[in-house]
Amino acid sequence: MNTRKNSSDFPVRRWYGDAFGISGAVFLLTLLLVIFNVKVFVNFEDNITATFQSMFGLPKMDYSGGLLNDIMTFVASYFDTKPIIAITIVVGIVLILRRQIKIGIWLMYVVASGGIIGLVLKALIKRPRPLHHLPIDDGYSFPSGHSLASTLLIWAIIFVVLPLIKKENVRRIVGWLLVLLWILILFSRLYFAAHHFGDVLGGVSFSLAWLWLNMALYPKIFMRN
Repeated sequence: MNTRKNSSDFPVRRWYGDAFGISGAVFLLTLLLVIFNVKVFVNFEDNITATFQSMFGLPKMDYSGGLLNDIMTFVASYFDTKPIIAITIVVGIVLILRRQIKIGIWLMYVVASGGIIGLVLKALIKRPRPLHHLPIDDGYSFPSGHSLASTLLIWAIIFVVLPLIKKENVRRIVGWLLVLLWILILFSRLYFAAHHFGDVLGGVSFSLAWLWLNMALYPKIFMRN
């Protein structure tokens, strides 16, 4: 694999463009299925929602429903869009203070701009949320804000920030913990019936496309002589 690093240790790889194309295609397909309300896809989503509700009932966001419900409540509460923005700012500032100024600015830009695009998509598509969703989950459904924001931040950290850590064992442990956290966040969206499956898929695929696009563009923006 052809890899090189600039003075700011930003990993530059040739496959970013291909990854952007694949994830972008998945997002566009999901978007079209949602916009045109394709029956086969909608039925598939409804079956997933029904399966979750048959397994877990209609859980509430509180800390009185057992261990799984406690974990779902925690990740849904503290890894929503606003907390993700706050975490992004903190990580960005830490990077800047550690003289990784370009990466810190890049990280904050990618998460903020991706989040804004997600809000615009919600307002344009105006997809209703699933039946029996919690009152706290207001607004439109596509794409999932939790899924979009958490995917942007967590995978940006995994791809760009973790390589700055010199100790391999630390990188691996933190990386696997972040992946576990990401999976739990996505799972919580279906657990609480906050989103249809396509909303989660759309949030994830859009975020990965936006992330890889900006990783591919990083050398052209920040590595000019």
